Amino acid sequence: MPKRAFFAYPDTPTGLGETVERALNGRHGDFQSWRALDIAGHFIPKEVEDGINDVGFLVADVTFLNFNVLYEIGYAIGSGKRVFPVRNRSFDERTPTIRELGIFDTVGYEEYENAEQLRAHLQSFSANDPIDLPTALNKRAPVYLLEAKHKTDWMSRIISRIKKSGYIYRTFDPNESPRLSGYEAIANVAQSYGVVVPLLAIKEEAGAVIHNLRGAFLAGLATGMNKPLCLVQHSNGPVPMDVRDVTSTSQRIEDLNEIIAQFTAKVAIGFQEEHAGPTAPPVTFLQTLNLGASSAENEMRTLQDYYLHTDAFQKSLRGEAHLVVGRKGSGKSAVFLQIRDRERLRDRAKNIVLDLKPEGYKLVKFKETVLRYLSEGALQHTVTAFWNYVLLLEICYKILEKDHTRHLHNHNLTESYRRLDDLYNVYKYFTDGDFSERIGMLLDKIQSDYQFKYGNCEGMSLDSGQLTELLYQHDVKKLEIELSKYMQHKGVLWLLFDNVDKGWPSTGLTRTDLTIIRSLIDAARKIEREFGKYKVTVNTIVFLRNDVYELLVQETSDRGKEGNVMLDWTDRDLLQEIVRLRIVSNRLDSNLSVDDAWNSICIPHFQGEKSLDYLIDRSLMRPRFLLNLINHCKASAVNLKHSRIEEADIDKGVAAFSVDVLTDVEYEMNDISPGAGDSLYAFIDANTLIAPNELNGLLRRGGIADDKIPHVLELLLWYGFLGVQVNVEDIRYIYDFSYSMRMLNGFLKIRSDCSFAVNPAFFKALSVTKKDQG
Repeated sequence: MPKRAFFAYPDTPTGLGETVERALNGRHGDFQSWRALDIAGHFIPKEVEDGINDVGFLVADVTFLNFNVLYEIGYAIGSGKRVFPVRNRSFDERTPTIRELGIFDTVGYEEYENAEQLRAHLQSFSANDPIDLPTALNKRAPVYLLEAKHKTDWMSRIISRIKKSGYIYRTFDPNESPRLSGYEAIANVAQSYGVVVPLLAIKEEAGAVIHNLRGAFLAGLATGMNKPLCLVQHSNGPVPMDVRDVTSTSQRIEDLNEIIAQFTAKVAIGFQEEHAGPTAPPVTFLQTLNLGASSAENEMRTLQDYYLHTDAFQKSLRGEAHLVVGRKGSGKSAVFLQIRDRERLRDRAKNIVLDLKPEGYKLVKFKETVLRYLSEGALQHTVTAFWNYVLLLEICYKILEKDHTRHLHNHNLTESYRRLDDLYNVYKYFTDGDFSERIGMLLDKIQSDYQFKYGNCEGMSLDSGQLTELLYQHDVKKLEIELSKYMQHKGVLWLLFDNVDKGWPSTGLTRTDLTIIRSLIDAARKIEREFGKYKVTVNTIVFLRNDVYELLVQETSDRGKEGNVMLDWTDRDLLQEIVRLRIVSNRLDSNLSVDDAWNSICIPHFQGEKSLDYLIDRSLMRPRFLLNLINHCKASAVNLKHSRIEEADIDKGVAAFSVDVLTDVEYEMNDISPGAGDSLYAFIDANTLIAPNELNGLLRRGGIADDKIPHVLELLLWYGFLGVQVNVEDIRYIYDFSYSMRMLNGFLKIRSDCSFAVNPAFFKALSVTKKDQG
């Protein structure tokens, strides 16, 4: 029977809507009728939703990305409707582009140039084949949150209030994954009891436009699936007319307390209600397969079911490591979470575990408002004193929170607890919010006091008295002694720091940034020493990206002093084991071999080699990247109703992942050396193998100055974008040299004429192909 269609398009002067209308009108009876609604600036949720509900499928033009259209696509998918995104290739893309947004890598879209081509696409379109929606709900982590790129005080308060509710939440964090996968978005909303979408009101805020477009898609999904939705915006700008009727506005940050409270109450109702749920069609094992999240933060309640206990993890657990160092996606956060949860459970009554994640932007604010006025000699002393103070306060805060009731029933703790309580609360130190909020409020107070006392005087060298007056509201020495004595009646004190190197500005790391990190490590060591005098065991671990660590040790005179473990992966068998453990955790025989487990979800071979090896070769040897790649392939297979991953799914998955990994590496390079990531695009349409003289030419054409080429080349090798050809059949990348640039540079000195090879992970994104050298 003919289907009615609803189509959405942006209100632009280009005539896109007219082209779509002509194509639909030319279907010669294929449609009983179609409904068009020019909604730009006139969004009425009920009218749009009713329009989509009344038709068979949605045609959406995504030539120019638009909030309304993204909302409608999400709503249609969430409502179980078939969606047909189209794009007119005759127009140049505007920023943000589809590539930057993500979503359509797995949802897909068709391109056309005129009404006739669009009509041809529509004639082959199956309206009765919507995307299958998962039906299982995630009771362990019931809330899904769209995070902003920058963790402002407003965003931090939203996170803090969700934590206060007691609900574990999953997130999309653009700092971890620069693009939102459509498959992951759909899966995460579908398994949620509630979805939180903050909208950024200031268009000038970096990343605001693309954030809000993602928010529109997620909001549409949640509404279509009838999930509780918290759509909230700060009042420092107009609420988009598109969602004015369904958006909460916070005039003050404190308003978020009530807004999130109302939302979490709806989530609680969802837990209490018994839902039969829609009758789902028969599903394949692949459709129900859960490989976990690629980000450890999103699987903190299930990670223990399939976590691989590596030697690096065991050393960290034994307290042998002060630093855990690895590339982005190598598993640092997984180690962080596993140690935190294991030590909390191992001796719940005695052990004190602090899991601290200072937001980078707050430390940047500290640097810009106070530290920039200090002399270099006073800088490290001041920052170390600051960290020492913060850590003592947080240890005390944790003890008072954990032993609030216990101290009343343990005479060894009672008097000491009361003394700590008196010391901590004597100056009404901030007790609301999470660690990020508390450190933010403390930094604000220090900034205010500094400006009041010293104004904008530069080159200040504060003496110990001035430093104490500026930083401390408590008797720090007395607090340290009382904490040490109290911990004599407890167990092990763990201080775990993650995200210290996260959220730095795009201008790259400076010496002051490295001083902030170095001073944190020094302050933690000081606490170990002082508490050790009272026979208290303190284990401290700071988790760092290895590129930041390399810069840190270059700036440190006592290089190599800190004990560290490296999480960089060189063993392919271990990566295979990670995949195996995640597959068999889906109620399969735990003794299944790697091959048997993998073949249950994917064809065994692809292009003449083992398919899992093929994917590992494109993962840059990072667990997160490998899982992302497999999930892209799985998404294609599920969307096409395949019972396992087929050749076409691997092709599509590799293409989508290639764009993701290109963006990831670009951001990582820019973090360390601003602008260096632009060099990646000099390799568009390049050969897979590049001679040394050709490489210099490519980089010059890409805008890299001659004096910068050696530095950029080293970064390209360091991040695994480029490798070296050892012989015809042997190409090696940084991970084949045990991540040692010294070994790789040594090879290049001996073989200065060897060709460079682009990593196959980037082939699809940059259209890199093997070309005839003749």
